[in-house]
Amino acid sequence: MTTTLSERRDRPAEHGISTDVHLIAGARTLDGFAFELGDGVDVRELAAGTIVSVRTRNSCYRLVIVEPETQHVLVSGGHWFPEPTEARVVGATGGGSMLKPGWIGAGLRLELRNMNRPITTSTVDAVTIEWSPLDAI
Repeated sequence: MTTTLSERRDRPAEHGISTDVHLIAGARTLDGFAFELGDGVDVRELAAGTIVSVRTRNSCYRLVIVEPETQHVLVSGGHWFPEPTEARVVGATGGGSMLKPGWIGAGLRLELRNMNRPITTSTVDAVTIEWSPLDAI
């Protein structure tokens, strides 16, 4: 685990460590969050018609990119989408208020919006591009 050290030096040290030292898990910082976005895709960079498979801890989803710029997709799978349903990929979240817009990433949760209702998946295990219209070129 990456650790970030934050220190103020206006209090006396105890045992050689300032009493104002706070250890923060790296994943809880913006830099740590960005670092954890290793494996994944940004739907805004995919071509319309691309098919993305998202396997989460509890379900599997199939997304067909309809309009990359607005992050609109047809999604099927899981409890909420037994049939292909229009939705928008909001982005990846660690479960809190931090969000990476348009991103689907392993180790994070996928947040979708369907009919103005937010839906957050369980943690994403794998993201695979099954097919892209660019493959045919």
